Amino acid sequence: MQKMNSGKSVGISAKLTLWVGILVVLILAITSTVSYFDAKNHTYELLKENQLKTMDDVKVTFENYSKSKQKAIEVLAYESAKKLEDENISLLLDSFKKAFDFDIVFIAFDKNNKMLLSNGTILDKKSNFDITKQIWYQEAKNNKGITITQPYKSPIDQEIGITYVFPIYKNNQLIAFVGGDYNLDKFSKDVLSLGHSSTTYAAVYDSEGRIIFHEVLDRILTKNTLSVNIANAIKENPEYIDLNKRDILFPVFDDKGIKYEAMCDTSSNGLYRICAVTLDSNYTSAVNSILMKQVIVGIIAIIIALILIRFLISRSLSPLAAIQTGLTSFFDFINHKTKNVSTIEVKSNDEFGQISNAINENILATKRGLEQDNQAVKESVETVSVVENGNLTARITANPRNPQL
Repeated sequence: MQKMNSGKSVGISAKLTLWVGILVVLILAITSTVSYFDAKNHTYELLKENQLKTMDDVKVTFENYSKSKQKAIEVLAYESAKKLEDENISLLLDSFKKAFDFDIVFIAFDKNNKMLLSNGTILDKKSNFDITKQIWYQEAKNNKGITITQPYKSPIDQEIGITYVFPIYKNNQLIAFVGGDYNLDKFSKDVLSLGHSSTTYAAVYDSEGRIIFHEVLDRILTKNTLSVNIANAIKENPEYIDLNKRDILFPVFDDKGIKYEAMCDTSSNGLYRICAVTLDSNYTSAVNSILMKQVIVGIIAIIIALILIRFLISRSLSPLAAIQTGLTSFFDFINHKTKNVSTIEVKSNDEFGQISNAINENILATKRGLEQDNQAVKESVETVSVVENGNLTARITANPRNPQL
């Protein structure tokens, strides 16, 4: 009987622990979910801010570099116009080359098909030079302002670059061109290094996804799956480069299916897309790491909490065992299995203590009543024996508690 009741108390303790555990897990799940999405949104906003700053920094530097080269060629054209007949004009070209970090600076004369380079080299018909076949020539011939070519491989030094060209007019007649070649590898490293970090890099593409500027030289003037997907995404969603929505991140994938987040803007000439690109995992891994830490800490906290809760519940329910033992002893006494009964030893002042006191009062009252009844029965038996011996004056003086006696 005692073992069965003890098992019930353990069952109650286990049930209470289970319900408390379920509530704790539920609360933890809700708070972790809210915290996860809050951290995810916060991290995403930080990512957008970082990408926007990277893109803006690269764009400003890109535009400033381009403008400085343009201005240098314009000034060179102005100075060269005053020294067209000067035999030392190559010194002027060389000084501009060094001052503005051009690879080659030149002056070309349309009329006699002659080009003078900053290193002193002269190209003409004798060296199979044809000014009309130069990539920059047709654009510059019909443009009275600065001409900036598309990136190309220079036939002079075989370097990939762009050419800045400005015409020289005299009496409204085209006399010559001055220009400078600037290496795209150098341009890319100077400009794009501002957008490079452990998680982000910057690149410049044309509208078809051709890579114009990239820190890796071999990728310049090529296309890859990622660059084409960026170009296609912008074509399908023009708002990605809308000046009024400059902080839009959009997903793109490379040839391996790896997901990236890109943010792009248009260059001032409208020809290029200046983009900041980062791996999507740089964003999701940070958020997932936070979630994983929350889950691990939560599981450990739940285990510790359940152990403490189980201990506290078991300790709080421990008076039940004493009550059960006392009741078992009492019923054994009533059923005449034992000749004595003990009271319940619970010293707490809580509900269990009150229940124990009430039970103890009834145990003592019942014990006294049974003792009175036993005394009455015993005296009755003795009186009957006396009467049987002829003493009719014998009387029963004991007062039984049981009214039936």
